[in-house]
Amino acid sequence: MKYRSVLFVPGHEEKKIKKAYTLNADLVVLDLESTVPDNQKKNAKNIIKECDVNKDQTYIRIDKNSDLEFVTSEKFPGIFLPFTETKKQLIEIDTLLKKTETLETDVIPILESINGLANLEEICSFTERIKIISFGSHDLAKSINLKISEDEKEILEFRKNIVNKSKNINSPIDTSYLNFKDLNGFENSCNLVKKLGFGGKACIHPDQVQISNKIF
Repeated sequence: MKYRSVLFVPGHEEKKIKKAYTLNADLVVLDLESTVPDNQKKNAKNIIKECDVNKDQTYIRIDKNSDLEFVTSEKFPGIFLPFTETKKQLIEIDTLLKKTETLETDVIPILESINGLANLEEICSFTERIKIISFGSHDLAKSINLKISEDEKEILEFRKNIVNKSKNINSPIDTSYLNFKDLNGFENSCNLVKKLGFGGKACIHPDQVQISNKIF
């Protein structure tokens, strides 16, 4: 599978889900986590089921470990794991998946905390499940009170560290670019991280997909 463009879509928004599969994103990630209000999380699973999505092209960003049963029962091939911080956490996920999966489920850790970045090498060493990792800069920045400027220089060292410490697996997926109306800024961000060694980028808007595919 390619990871040039990884399009995140709120799991409770049916129109956006259906739109996602008309685009050319390498991977669609249906979200059960931060983009879904707490009172909509259960409903999101029902909507995802009803949309009859292309599961070969779809991973789920889980909110809680209890979401794993939904992932395996619906036979989604992979998950994004928010706030991955330790290998122990991955071993726990691995144990839970083995109880219910009929297909081997890919796990893509999202590195979005100082603790996770500190344990990056041990996370990448869990090659039983981990083939690629992703960076989440926005929650990281909030947690350390970091304001990111337009050129993103404040997260440059984090990005370099992610590339350098994940060389034993596939080239990582870069963080999303929140100002989706600024396509020039998104393109500049893609070009920057490609030079650093990233293999793709998280997208949050349809207009970002084509740019990401072109650059990566």
